[in-house]
Amino acid sequence: MLWFGLCLGVAAWCLLSLGLEKHHQQVFAWPFNPSRARWLRAAGWLLLAVDFALFVSGWGWAQGPIFWFATLIVSALAWTLLMTMAPKASTKVAALVVLSALVSIPVWAG
Repeated sequence: MLWFGLCLGVAAWCLLSLGLEKHHQQVFAWPFNPSRARWLRAAGWLLLAVDFALFVSGWGWAQGPIFWFATLIVSALAWTLLMTMAPKASTKVAALVVLSALVSIPVWAG
C-alpha cells in the first residue's frame, strides 16, 4: 500500500508541476497551453484526492492521513530531486513509476 501511495504521489506531483509554465518549458518542446495546464493541475489534485481516499480506506481515519502525508512528503522530495537533476527524463520516470504502481495493485489488494 505504501508503494502504491508513493507512486500515486509522484504521478500527482508530476501533473501538478507540468501544469506550471516554467516546468512545462523545461520538459516539453511544444509551447505552453493554459487550458492544458488547467487539466494537468486538475488531474494532479484528483490523484492526490484518490491517494488520500485509498490511505483512509486502508488504514482508517486514525492512521491513514498520517501515512498519506508521509508518502506525500517523500514523493514531493523525489519529484523535486528528479526535476532538478533530469528534467527531460522526469516524465519517463513518472510513467515508469505509475506502471510499477499498476503492477503492484494485485499485491496490495490481494
